[in-house]
Amino acid sequence: MNGMIQSIIQAAASGGNAMELIRQYLDSQNPNDPKVAQARRLIFGKSSGDLEQTGRNLLRESGATPEKILSSLGIHF
Repeated sequence: MNGMIQSIIQAAASGGNAMELIRQYLDSQNPNDPKVAQARRLIFGKSSGDLEQTGRNLLRESGATPEKILSSLGIHF
């Protein structure tokens, strides 16, 4: 999973299509899994600003920060 997250971050940072990687990942998962269905509803059909706000809200609720997440993946600013 960390490899997938790192690929998504690298694609986003380099101007690539991170959403296509996310779509491919979700398409490779069990379509009957309720978590996959929830992720699809949460992600697809939203603007980049909506997604950013959702991500920040989820991080705040979990007590994490973008910097902590990136650091745990070995990405340092």
